[in-house]
Amino acid sequence: MPTWTDPGPLEFDAVVTAAGTRSGAFVALPYDAAELFGTRGRVPVVADVDGVAYHASLVAYDGPHLLAVLRSVREATGKRVGDAVHVSLRLAADVSAVPR
Repeated sequence: MPTWTDPGPLEFDAVVTAAGTRSGAFVALPYDAAELFGTRGRVPVVADVDGVAYHASLVAYDGPHLLAVLRSVREATGKRVGDAVHVSLRLAADVSAVPR
């Protein structure tokens, strides 16, 4: 089982970006995840995007770690691809509850 370093709560503003030709969307983590969390792999987090909280994972695909902005979150916030959002996140305390 992997272990992660807990850097404490993080906050940043980001622009919602389309995930290729699919309907998914994400924001890029503006920090070095390896430095903060002690891994270049998946990081389980509890995220809050413009007041809507959910369990997620930070993942890297040949670049910075990304946080998926779920369709349900975009609908609840009224945000679309290209819109700015405020993101708060922290390492998930119960990693077994985080989807992979």
